[in-house]
Amino acid sequence: MAKAAEPSDITVRDATLEYLEILERRVLRSQLSAATLTAYRRDLDEFVTLLGGDTPLDSVEADDLEVALTRLAKAPDRRYRVGLKIAEDGSTPPGRGPYSLSRWFAAVRGLFRWAADKTYVQVDPTVKVTAPRAPTRAAGARIGLRLDEALALRAAPAARSSGQRRANQQLSLRDEAILRLFVESGPRVSELCGANRSDLRLHEETGTPVLHVRGKGRKDRDLPLSKPTAELIERYLAEERPAPPAPQRVGDGVERRRIADAAGALFVSVRGWRLAARDVQRMVQRYTAEFLGRRATPHSLRHTALTILARAGVDIATVAQIAGHASLATTSVYMDDSMSAAVEAVATSPLSEQ
Repeated sequence: MAKAAEPSDITVRDATLEYLEILERRVLRSQLSAATLTAYRRDLDEFVTLLGGDTPLDSVEADDLEVALTRLAKAPDRRYRVGLKIAEDGSTPPGRGPYSLSRWFAAVRGLFRWAADKTYVQVDPTVKVTAPRAPTRAAGARIGLRLDEALALRAAPAARSSGQRRANQQLSLRDEAILRLFVESGPRVSELCGANRSDLRLHEETGTPVLHVRGKGRKDRDLPLSKPTAELIERYLAEERPAPPAPQRVGDGVERRRIADAAGALFVSVRGWRLAARDVQRMVQRYTAEFLGRRATPHSLRHTALTILARAGVDIATVAQIAGHASLATTSVYMDDSMSAAVEAVATSPLSEQ
């Protein structure tokens, strides 16, 4: 084993490169996602730029990190390469948002904790810095539903369709199909919005209905559909799906491509355009507020589906396959670690029988 460098010998740049190699190994062992590594690499590259690559790592103090955070807060937001980000009140606040700053500090804190373990630094300066606080997410934004709530939500579009409907309430079959998909197999909202009619098929091996979805990192997968959900989608396509819009400007290539995309889309709006993520978010919020009296998001419905699958005894590898997770560590958050589950597991073990 190589002898650790003296605290004053290693520079900010060399320490960062060595730490990133450690993170790369964690990705290979499925202890860290590749997306997280990419984000941390960007954050640590900025850390090197702000502190100076040739600066001795052990000379970095808490005040230096405070100054770096202040400079970073005023730097342009990398997510918006064209135009400016817009706040909820319509303003255009400068610099990075709180989540970006919080993640940057988490990456730097990880670097210094590792460096302290390696004796590259005598004192970890991050312990003297108040970490940036990201706003607390809205209540219910990522909390899954109970089983009875999921069943009630699934039946909500049919219950609403029995009364007088507004224009945005006419696609009850579509809404029920979307809600069923969310609470049964938990697709991401981007996967659902990106699905096409041609993505529906019978699986070649099992003969059961599946929906081909395009996941994160260009990782496609087949999403199993229950028979009632598959039949409901077929009814929606045959009876309710609006036709694509008629072209308004002859010869407009952009409009023609958009109309062609709408014609192939699985889920569309009242006017026939492909549904956007924001459309689905509003629809979910509308039904959950009316029928459950609480706020929920497409992600919380995805959380519901995966949690119910995990607690029904489906093994973690299968849940990860359905969810499209690259790492089992990501899926593990849906596993039931309650004492009641442990008691039940022991009680049903063959070794517990007399």
